[in-house]
Amino acid sequence: MTSAQQQLFVFCLCIGIGFLGGLLYEGIALLRLVFQCDNGKRVALGIALDLLFFLGLAVWCVACSYWLHFPSFRAYTWIGYALGGIIYWKTLRRILAFCEKVCYTISIKALKKAKSKKKLLKQGDKDYDAR
Repeated sequence: MTSAQQQLFVFCLCIGIGFLGGLLYEGIALLRLVFQCDNGKRVALGIALDLLFFLGLAVWCVACSYWLHFPSFRAYTWIGYALGGIIYWKTLRRILAFCEKVCYTISIKALKKAKSKKKLLKQGDKDYDAR
């Protein structure tokens, strides 16, 4: 394989690693949601979670570079990581956000339906006791 082909192959691998890094960020996004870091309550925790994620991602990228025997650290490797994250953010992230919204809506409707059934059963017991 020529040097240009090898560099293109490494660049494509870096895009894939960046894409997986974006996918891993979904776990951090879930933690931010659980701890309510986005609505001003725990901003410092949200910043700390993001910093820890990006530090971990940098270590992971360096480890992948070592394990995959990349020739050296070049600017195109870091550009590939960033491009992979951007591609994830613009494609799969939107699909996952839509699915999350649909699941949330379905679960809220099911909870409301169960709550109303429970309320009707309690009212039925009261009517039965009144007789």
